[in-house]
Amino acid sequence: MKKIEAVMPHARLELVLSALKDLGGLTYYESKGRGQNPRPILHSGRGTSTYTPEFNLNATLVVVAKDTAVDSILNTILENSSTGLKGEGKIFVYDLDDAVDIGSKSRGEAAI
Repeated sequence: MKKIEAVMPHARLELVLSALKDLGGLTYYESKGRGQNPRPILHSGRGTSTYTPEFNLNATLVVVAKDTAVDSILNTILENSSTGLKGEGKIFVYDLDDAVDIGSKSRGEAAI
């Protein structure tokens, strides 16, 4: 089993989620980060001043999958999130030793 964690700009999340909708289980959450992507200049208050936020708004997508599905998931994420520019995020793949489904108490690949 593998855990796939993809950190991408929040604006790309909807495309990736719609492409992975038949996958089954996944989790995403909003995150903030500071990478190579430039931070936007924002207007504050009544629009009379501007500021640059310290962090960019990102989305982190987490998928746990069988080893045989990893390449397909990675390709789907890349096809729907990459435009070829710097600062578009990272994908991390981890080995998972075990998983437990809380409701059925099944373990291993049966839990995912």
